[in-house]
Amino acid sequence: MRSMPGSARSRSPSCGWCSARAFTRWGPVCLLAALCALTPHAGQAQQSSPAAASAVAPSARQTRMAQKFYLLGVRAMEKGDADAAEKAFAKASKADPSNREYAVDWQIARQHGITKLVQDADKARLMGHPELARAKLAEALALDPKNPEVSQHIDDLANLAGTPPPDDTLTATLAPAIELAPKPGKQSFHLKSSEQEVLRRVLEAYGLSVVTDDSLATTTIRFDADDLDYAQAAHLVNLVTNSFMVPLDPVRVLVAKDTKENRAKYERLSVETLFLPGLSTVEFSDMGNIAKNVLGVTQSAVQPGSGTLTVRAPIGNLTALNRTFADLLDGKSELLLDVKIYDVENTRTGVVGVQLPQTTTVFNVPTELNSVIQGNQSLVQQIISSGLANAGDFAAIAAILIASGEVTSSILSQPFATFGNGLTLTGLTSNGITGNLSLNAADTRALDQIQLRLDDNAEGTIRSGTRYPITTSNYSSIAASSVSIPGITSPGLSSILSGLGVNASSLASAPPIPQVEYEDLGLTLKVTPRIERSDGVALKIDLKIQALQGASLNGLPVLTNRSYTADIVLRHGASALVVGDLSRQESNAVSGTPGLTELPGFSALSSTTKEFDVSNLAILVTPHILRRRHDQLRGPLIPLPGHS
Repeated sequence: MRSMPGSARSRSPSCGWCSARAFTRWGPVCLLAALCALTPHAGQAQQSSPAAASAVAPSARQTRMAQKFYLLGVRAMEKGDADAAEKAFAKASKADPSNREYAVDWQIARQHGITKLVQDADKARLMGHPELARAKLAEALALDPKNPEVSQHIDDLANLAGTPPPDDTLTATLAPAIELAPKPGKQSFHLKSSEQEVLRRVLEAYGLSVVTDDSLATTTIRFDADDLDYAQAAHLVNLVTNSFMVPLDPVRVLVAKDTKENRAKYERLSVETLFLPGLSTVEFSDMGNIAKNVLGVTQSAVQPGSGTLTVRAPIGNLTALNRTFADLLDGKSELLLDVKIYDVENTRTGVVGVQLPQTTTVFNVPTELNSVIQGNQSLVQQIISSGLANAGDFAAIAAILIASGEVTSSILSQPFATFGNGLTLTGLTSNGITGNLSLNAADTRALDQIQLRLDDNAEGTIRSGTRYPITTSNYSSIAASSVSIPGITSPGLSSILSGLGVNASSLASAPPIPQVEYEDLGLTLKVTPRIERSDGVALKIDLKIQALQGASLNGLPVLTNRSYTADIVLRHGASALVVGDLSRQESNAVSGTPGLTELPGFSALSSTTKEFDVSNLAILVTPHILRRRHDQLRGPLIPLPGHS
């Protein structure tokens, strides 16, 4: 046999020869034993629980004692001591025969003990101790001769009794990997002989016997080395002879030419299940590729769902695989990224000055008076008849009409100046003089402090803003659809619906369905750190600022985008101003009289509006290294087994 599985790892005990398992209230037990416990054979129940036949009701003292023993049995089962549990349950059942649960648990504990004896016998047989295995089976048979689990292994008692002692031939085994036990100490060699003879004399110097393969060459070689322990000597002699060694037992070793065929023929294989928690499916695939392509493990089964990787390879490859995975899974370097975002906005608007009239209205006063009187003849007659004004005094009549509030739309209701006389009497109105003295100021300051804990070479994203919905399209059905509403759209009711103002076709129309896309407005910062050996942190920064412009195109809002990309290197604990964005806007508007305002000394006869808008954005980044995975310049040296 050239393949040897490694130490098996089982999550629950099971029968050594059968793979059936059943779970009772106390844990796993062989299925046949569980069936036996629940349905005992005739006579077995009488033998195992003689107190069950008693029909005498237990006293209060016996009931308390039974409960005490039962509690001791439960605790013993929790500790895995089936023998102590069986004794405690037996005492509980004898103290209170009326409680069938005590008897059932007694039987379950007994089956646990028998199952453990069978498993111990199986382990002893696999480890090469047939006498111990036979003793365990005999003890189980004495406890319960009719137990089906023990009955199926009765033939093994005879086979184990006649097992011959191990001889000097290479035998198959399911034990763990064989380890050589060379003689300690250092040896010196000055040899010149054939490869087989050199190998024999080197290994015999450490108390090992050699079994050589015919593939070894008979050419003469020299081997000179001083003060070598066994590991150094074996490595050097394998390099000189191009061979490899396979332990047969602690003091015997098989040596063959190091070829792919010989390794497949002689090298023992071990099976191991590696638990790799916390890895993604892609990372599991990468681990499998490392085991196959780098470490030469050709037989592997990746199970991301259970977080395990089962491999079958020589013990040297498995040792290198374990050391490599332990170094890879020890965790990455970690850092804390402290990001501070300062946003300062200042807005100031000031209006100062005197604003002269910008427009003037000139009109003919008699014409306006005649218009007012002609439009209000009935009121004019009432004023004359009441004696408030004479019939020819048009100015007094118009003044009374305006003062009474009956006429409000005439230009005469506003203050005006006149010049001229008679039919050429002319009126002049203006907007008046306005004095402005106002100031509007706004000061906004915002600070966002964000801390990110990142692994080395892991991307982190910071978003500060809102998600703005934008309707990109509307979907509606083109074909008309009919609607059927019992009691409303039935024949004969169309006139009633029309009288109510309801159109049946409008009931079938479907509203349009909008297609909405969300945009991240505000600041989006992506950072990818990389820890360097010199306590520096290289940061790959991608900054994007997106906002609404205010205008729209075809009903869709227009967005403004500003992006910034950089690679910077910072020391541990040092801060850097990554982005400083300054936006400054100033405007100055003057309102006055053309020509007059521009004259020297007349600037005060104008109104000046000044607007000042300043926006500042600053981003400070400070990296703090929390954990450094590798402080050395190189990782551990893991020797890999050689293959020709």
